[in-house]
Amino acid sequence: MKPQKHVVIFSHGFGVGRDSLGLFTEIAEMLSPHGIESVMFDYNEFNPETREVFVKPFSGQAKILQSVIDRTVGENPGAVVDIIAHSQGAVMVALADVRSVRKVVSMSPFFHTDIQKIMERYKKFPASEVDFTGTSRRVRSDGTVTVIPAEYWAERFATDVYDIYNKLALKADLTIIRAGEDKVMEGPDLLKIFNAKIINIHGDHDFSKEYRPNLISVVRSTIIG
Repeated sequence: MKPQKHVVIFSHGFGVGRDSLGLFTEIAEMLSPHGIESVMFDYNEFNPETREVFVKPFSGQAKILQSVIDRTVGENPGAVVDIIAHSQGAVMVALADVRSVRKVVSMSPFFHTDIQKIMERYKKFPASEVDFTGTSRRVRSDGTVTVIPAEYWAERFATDVYDIYNKLALKADLTIIRAGEDKVMEGPDLLKIFNAKIINIHGDHDFSKEYRPNLISVVRSTIIG
């Protein structure tokens, strides 16, 4: 009997590309020998000449993810479809219709919607321009500039992330992998998250360097068993 097809969709975070700075690539390489196909895509538009990354509001990004989910399910009838998300990519999954998705794995999920905390964070980037009612420009360490419209901020501030994560957990099998040394998403109250499996492991926000192998092992166990 032919084994059931298995596809994983990857949902990346704020201001990065489809491979999430290599994180998704390494996870996909782990999944491939098990016959699991990976689907990666971009939420943002990139101008290679100016090195500007143009960010869409939450609603726009959620529509992109929805189209990817619908296309993947439509092209693979009867397949098992899972989603692996990182950081802000977890929000888009929670805003989408995931009734056709089996499992969602959210790594270092996004929680920052408080305007005061965001203002404090952006003070760490003196070369950046922050205007919550206009266009913001964040200069990143790789030389790219993330361009952020006012609509993005309005939707971000209006989003109750605990509520949408809790609703997501009622629609799909949700696992949250929390990085113990995460300095980007400090202080989420995970006691407000219900019906989800929460795994706390050592790691910075991107599970970089020495933290990466254990993360991949945990993801493997969650997706494959």
